[in-house]
Amino acid sequence: MATPEMRIVTAPAEQEPSTRAPRMVRSRAAQRLLAAERADEIFPVLLEEIVTLGFPRAASLTVDFESGEVRAGAALNCSSAFLQGLETSLWASENPLVSVLHSMKPAVLTNVNGGSALYCHPLIYRNQNLCWEAERERRHDCLAVANFRHPRKLQLQEQVCSACDMRAYAAMVIVGLKSKTPERQLKDAEALIELGNRYLARLFKVEHYYNRMRDMDTTISQMQTVMESMADPVILTDTHHRVVTQNKAAERFFRIPEEVSEGGMRAVELNNMLFSAALSSMAVSGTDTSRDLTLVDVSEGEEVLFEAVCAPTYSREGIRTGMVTVMRDVTDLRRADQEVRANLDKLMQAEEVVRQDRDRLNLVIENVGDPIVVADSAAKIVLYDPLAKELFGVGEAPREPIQFKNYAKLDAYLTRFTFSFDDKGTEPLRLYNPSTKTEVDFEARSGKIYDARGQVSYTVTVLRDFSTWKKLEQLKVERRMLEIEKFAATGRLAGTIAHEINNPMEAIKNSIYLLDGQVKPKAQPIYTVLKSETERVARIVRQMLGLYRNTDQVGTMDVNNVIEDTIALFARQLERSGIRARVDLGKLPPIVGSADQFRQVLSNLVVNAKDSMPKGGHLVIRTRHVSVPDGVHGWVRILVADTGSGISRDLLQTMFEPFVSTKGEKGTGLGLWIVKGIIENHGGKLRVRSREGKGTAFKLELPVVR
Repeated sequence: MATPEMRIVTAPAEQEPSTRAPRMVRSRAAQRLLAAERADEIFPVLLEEIVTLGFPRAASLTVDFESGEVRAGAALNCSSAFLQGLETSLWASENPLVSVLHSMKPAVLTNVNGGSALYCHPLIYRNQNLCWEAERERRHDCLAVANFRHPRKLQLQEQVCSACDMRAYAAMVIVGLKSKTPERQLKDAEALIELGNRYLARLFKVEHYYNRMRDMDTTISQMQTVMESMADPVILTDTHHRVVTQNKAAERFFRIPEEVSEGGMRAVELNNMLFSAALSSMAVSGTDTSRDLTLVDVSEGEEVLFEAVCAPTYSREGIRTGMVTVMRDVTDLRRADQEVRANLDKLMQAEEVVRQDRDRLNLVIENVGDPIVVADSAAKIVLYDPLAKELFGVGEAPREPIQFKNYAKLDAYLTRFTFSFDDKGTEPLRLYNPSTKTEVDFEARSGKIYDARGQVSYTVTVLRDFSTWKKLEQLKVERRMLEIEKFAATGRLAGTIAHEINNPMEAIKNSIYLLDGQVKPKAQPIYTVLKSETERVARIVRQMLGLYRNTDQVGTMDVNNVIEDTIALFARQLERSGIRARVDLGKLPPIVGSADQFRQVLSNLVVNAKDSMPKGGHLVIRTRHVSVPDGVHGWVRILVADTGSGISRDLLQTMFEPFVSTKGEKGTGLGLWIVKGIIENHGGKLRVRSREGKGTAFKLELPVVR
């Protein structure tokens, strides 16, 4: 490769300028300068031609706009020491060479570097024609033209063209002069230097374009590498939405692969059509920058959902040149989004259900009427209902000493229950009620709430006012004792009366029996009435005696056997009355009681049923054993139901009182009263349901004790 110094060596050593005409020299120099292909070839040629004009030596200085240094370049017939003496800096204002550079005017300097006089000719990038960029944009601020038309002092910050962003150059040609140098020879050198500067400016501009193209190629190569490295499809299209370039990820969807089936070709064509339609739609809208697009993956045969994000591209002049589209695979993202939305809907529904449950629970708690507290796993109370707040002094008002005492009792109970192994707990608490200023017996009923690991998370405690319940229970017991005492007194009175009446009644009955057949015919009706009424009084006496009968014969009995005996006893009477009896007896355990009294109960109920069905009907007797969870106790349930005339609603309230009859004058009014008394004496229960014209059902329950 040729260098400026090599050219100096290969140049002719000495030529006699006087033997050549200056015009021929300029013509040859122009041809040589025109033949130069690079800017750095200009100065060697120029210096050779200057020496050819008869000058002893020549050199060039170049200005580095980055550092401001003035360095020696090409040289001919110059020593190294001479060149080093020429190098300087733009800020060395005392140097005459720098003064020439700043003034941009040629000058002859003497006593420079201790040698002969020098002709210094500054050079700068200039041209009389606008650069291509300025002409295209119709601008007049081209730096080359400005330097040509308006020569001025050298300013580093101004030597950048605003039209093409090209940085200019500045240099100086140093020509050694002889002791007597003709003026014409100096003019020829100046003309030659200006000619070289014109060629230098042209090649400098060409190199600028070349460097720009090389930078653009590098940028394009880097952009292609970036595109190929992207996993998402990237497509560059022109203004007609035709694909200019695309990466490999995009080729899977928009380029027909080799050896593809007809279906694959159609899929690619469909992808291109959909893509073009999407671009056209976004271009028409003018506002959309992204759009969902479903394409077919030809190699996999699956539909892929993309989000096409587009951005327009513009030229330096602001003209739209196309569009860059980046397509992001959002198939999984959309599916995840749908799942999230579905889960969100479910969560909102669950939240609504929880909210409703919470409101319902709060409403229940507020209307329970008992203080309720909720404690955490450490037995620390976290929630009070309004009644509990009042009881334990929770609120803005200062807590009274008695409320501290209430809280201490409750805290002790909660600690015992929380750390116990019981799931539920009940314990009486005597607390002071600030509203009534009295001490109240509460029954604390607690339960535990467990978490997923089976650990206690919360406990709920309801404080029930036990004093009121105790008063009610006491009133019930007193009422029951009063009824028992009343029944016992009534029974004793009835038994005493019956016993006293029974003996005379037996004498009267015997007398009436002896008068049978001896009464005159006219007195026979009176005799009949006397006999029937006497038997009626005797029957009342027997029932009254049965109520006060001694219960020493109490023992175990089989209820089913008693029922079968009773039905057998009344079978003929029921048959004559047209009543069909159906007995459904279950397996029963033996119960403790009096079989005779229970037989009387059944007899009274069967007789009442028969009397309520004078035109026939159905009588059902059914027994069942009702067990309880402990497996020891239980109940024997007996149902006696008929399809008779039924009992009026008013009579249902008083039918178990003495001398209240459902049969009018035919009844004594003691049958159901005796039935109720016997059942209650056995610790049982008696209930009745009846509807007039439909029938009556008695349900008897006797306890099972083993």
